[in-house]
Amino acid sequence: MNRLIVCLKKPCQVWALALVASLAFFACSNGNEVAGGVTDIGNSIAREPDTTKIAGTVVDMQGNKMPAARLTLYWDNGYAIEDSLEAVADSNAQFEFKVASNDMHGYLQNGRTTAIQYADSAKGVINAFAGVYLYARSGSLSGISLPPSGKATEVRIGSRKALRGSMSGVASGKVHIGGTHLSADIQEDGSFSFDSIPPGMQEELIYSEGDSVLGYIPFTIQDEGDTVVLPQLENYDGFLWNPDLSLLADVYGFTSFHTDYVRWADTNWTTVNIEMNGDEQVFGHNGKLADSVNYVDGVKGKAVLLEPGQYLDLDTLNPTGGDFTLSLWTKWNGPNGEHQVLFCQRAYWSDSTSRFQWHYEVNRGSFAVMKSMPGYPEAVFFGDSSAVPVGEWAYLVLVSKDGMVAMYVNGNPVGEAQAFAPNELKRSVPFRVGGDEIETETWNGAIDRVSIETRARSPEYIRADYETVRSR
Repeated sequence: MNRLIVCLKKPCQVWALALVASLAFFACSNGNEVAGGVTDIGNSIAREPDTTKIAGTVVDMQGNKMPAARLTLYWDNGYAIEDSLEAVADSNAQFEFKVASNDMHGYLQNGRTTAIQYADSAKGVINAFAGVYLYARSGSLSGISLPPSGKATEVRIGSRKALRGSMSGVASGKVHIGGTHLSADIQEDGSFSFDSIPPGMQEELIYSEGDSVLGYIPFTIQDEGDTVVLPQLENYDGFLWNPDLSLLADVYGFTSFHTDYVRWADTNWTTVNIEMNGDEQVFGHNGKLADSVNYVDGVKGKAVLLEPGQYLDLDTLNPTGGDFTLSLWTKWNGPNGEHQVLFCQRAYWSDSTSRFQWHYEVNRGSFAVMKSMPGYPEAVFFGDSSAVPVGEWAYLVLVSKDGMVAMYVNGNPVGEAQAFAPNELKRSVPFRVGGDEIETETWNGAIDRVSIETRARSPEYIRADYETVRSR
């Protein structure tokens, strides 16, 4: 097992984000549904002799070539299309544009098509934004791409999607899909929605007020699901992001590829990820390293099947001082007539040495979260033994946020969130996974992909994380 503790402060600028694209949603949007045909504003972007070649191939989401697909090259200033040029893919699905370089105003440089300047770095106001976008369509399939300069590009087309999202602290303005006529008003509660947008390997969601672009996020949407549902976005110096999305690099094909103009807000959290790779610290109830560890097939790679009295030890890690998220994958063997510990922060079964515990409570036949024991146990309960399937891999998550705690199984909540606070102690106590100092209370099942975070993950993130691992 790899014990990795990472404190994240001002994460690096190159990052990925992702979201679930599977929830059904019926939405409305402003403007035309489709990207539109040639705007034909004199076709000024194609008349200069000093040209840049933009060429490539049109394929569907499965990589099949799409001959005779129609393409439009759009010049978008961030809130409206200014000009365009049209082409048709040949019998090999290849296309070519020759673009007047002078009219691109430098927007085709170093493989990027977006130019941003900040009028006030303290306020993060963007006073210049423009992009060149490729829109391709064939029958009911369509797609958007940001064409690199001087390089062949592959434009992928697929079925259109509904999109729903919201902006934190924003009650007006609009969002716009770059390279299309599609825009949606931001409502008073910060929400916005589109009922039909083209998927794309490279495209942009742009936030503006009037003719001022205030923020944007580049992204990819692949051809999975009918609806894209975004966690709430926040505007940090012109870049839209959400911490839940930023660390889901492999989930569902909504992925940011922005690299240059990100200005991060300060973040400070701790993440511990335990992957079962043979390097883990497995202890026995006597507090000594286990002589042997039982490995079984995991969700991906290997998992650990703890013997009675064993547990995974994380020393005196204290993640429960504020918001937190605890998760693991397990193939549970079901009730065995004993208490079974998932996570605990305790030295022994007493109020003075126990801060927190999440376990299966055998006496009640329910999953419980406890903060003090044993005399008059204070506990909250989440469903009976049927809440977790037996004999198959399941994803268990516990989230504590703002004095409330909630349990999830396979991306779905188990009951309602309940009031909770960990027991206050005057001493440090061990943090353990899968067991404690009592030999009979080991978790009865295989354990894989353990994660401890000092922040509260959203329901959208939890669902996306579950679906991602399950689909592999």
